[in-house]
Amino acid sequence: MDLTPDAAPPAEATPPALHLDPNHSSRSWRRRLPLLVLMTGLAVLLNALPLPLYFGVQVLLGSVPPILALLLWRSWWAVAMGALASLQTWHLWGHPWAVVIFSLEMVWLTLALRRGNGPASNDGNGRVVLFSIAYWLLLGTPLVLLFYGLVLRFDLTNVLVVAAKQSFNGVFNTGLAFAALIAIRAIQARQSQAPGLSLRGVIMALLLLAITVPTLVISQLAGQQLEIAEQQGALDGLRTVSLAVSHSKGNDQTTRVLMRQLGGDLTFRRMEDNGAVSASDLTLFQRLDRDFQDSGRTYVRNKELALLIPRGRMPLLRKWVNGYWSYSHQYLSSGGATTLVQVVEPSRTIVTRMQQQSTWLLINSLIVMVAGALIGYWLGHLFEREFRRVIAPLHGSASQLVPLQLSSVFELRNLALLINHRIRQVNRLGQQLRQANSKLRQSRADLKRLLSVDPLTGCGHRQALLQRLGEEWVRCRHSGEALSCLCLDVDNLAAINREHGYQSGNALLQGLTQAARPRLRITDHLYRHGDAFVVLSTGRLPEEARQLADELLNAMDAMYLSCSGADGQTQELRARVHVGISSLEPSDDRPEGLLTRAHQALERNRAVRGKLEASER
Repeated sequence: MDLTPDAAPPAEATPPALHLDPNHSSRSWRRRLPLLVLMTGLAVLLNALPLPLYFGVQVLLGSVPPILALLLWRSWWAVAMGALASLQTWHLWGHPWAVVIFSLEMVWLTLALRRGNGPASNDGNGRVVLFSIAYWLLLGTPLVLLFYGLVLRFDLTNVLVVAAKQSFNGVFNTGLAFAALIAIRAIQARQSQAPGLSLRGVIMALLLLAITVPTLVISQLAGQQLEIAEQQGALDGLRTVSLAVSHSKGNDQTTRVLMRQLGGDLTFRRMEDNGAVSASDLTLFQRLDRDFQDSGRTYVRNKELALLIPRGRMPLLRKWVNGYWSYSHQYLSSGGATTLVQVVEPSRTIVTRMQQQSTWLLINSLIVMVAGALIGYWLGHLFEREFRRVIAPLHGSASQLVPLQLSSVFELRNLALLINHRIRQVNRLGQQLRQANSKLRQSRADLKRLLSVDPLTGCGHRQALLQRLGEEWVRCRHSGEALSCLCLDVDNLAAINREHGYQSGNALLQGLTQAARPRLRITDHLYRHGDAFVVLSTGRLPEEARQLADELLNAMDAMYLSCSGADGQTQELRARVHVGISSLEPSDDRPEGLLTRAHQALERNRAVRGKLEASER
């Protein structure tokens, strides 16, 4: 048994069988389906409730749930979710081209994650934000220029607003979905339901939120102040003209000069309580009453100011540009009569200026967000590379643990020092275990040798003889090869031990072994069986076995041992060896029969030799 730090499991401990359940995937999707339906409904709801950011800029959060579903499961269902949610923009903005652009974004992200981000476990590294940036840079913005500039024929200002808005919206939603993924992975990791968080992804998400959110808040506040200032300027001009019209009935020279100074496009209407109506352009007011409506107070900061936009279906940006600022006020004369004065002004100039301001704010926010994503990804990559550099030595194939490299990061450096101390302890323990294993293997080899080898002569003992005999008997019966067994017995060993001691008898046995070995081939195996020797010879026919027996007898008879007798004379002790031979026969039904017949032949030879010696005496 080897004592190693990583001991293998016992042989009887079999690993559990792994079975592939063909219905597992379908059951998983059945469990996921209600959640996907819920996330689809949430996406549609978020797109139905746009959030105003700047003037003319609405942020749609409906693509956050589809991107989150894509990051969680990498399913093509996310593309369908995004397409269904983006249908709201058709009703909201009056054209279908945003549906095409947002749906293509989901297709792009799905293909990019599947083909450019490795296994699904890598989706938490933040690369999805870079894929979104690449989409809007390479495909999304050109599609906006194509659809809004050439198909819808928007003016350049509106096209730039849409391009900046949709690019910002797409990257911002991807960042929110990625941050939600990090939060979900953190919760799952605490419950041991996920592999954990990507360091690169966590750093990127934190830096992206830390840079984007404050920038967005500051730019939104700045945009609101600019809107308020622009609209207040328009309101002041309309209010001044309204006051002048209320005092002069709008037909004096002062009012006309004031209107020219404030803007040649200013138009007023005066309505008395007796039903009398006077206007500088009655046709315009009739058209306004018939074809225009109040746009509400979503983007108009002052309640006294109204923005009249055309009725009917057309892009909202075009309605704002073609609308009119309107200010209405009721005045009470000294005689108790009331007069309602309405002053209108085309909104194109101020709306265009506010759209340009929104465009620059959006572009700045987008640049900051993209820079935050790139910097976050780069910093995450640096920290991840630092971790990998620290633990790189552990990925080697050395026989012992290699100390970690020290990092320039303080916390990583202290962690590496602590781990290196433990590594040195483990290496010392491993060295001790290896030494113990080496001694244990040596002891096991010595024990095996002692159990299979006779310590006096170096021959195999009885157990080894029986094992080899069984193996050779089976093999030779199947192959038809010859197998012979020679049994050589030292007849006078007991007398030598009695008269000259066991040391002399042992020395004689060792000498007989040394005399026999040079006569044996590699296929001949020598064993000690009590006071006898047994030779198993493979491939020798009976005649060859008898020839080997003669050679062994001659060699053993020629060997003698010199020793001093009781009278002080030197004596030569010689062994009297008898041999019995048996060969494998087709009728043999068990291996021990070969050994038994060799012993029987030995006894017959001993008896014949005894009769000859008796007759000679």
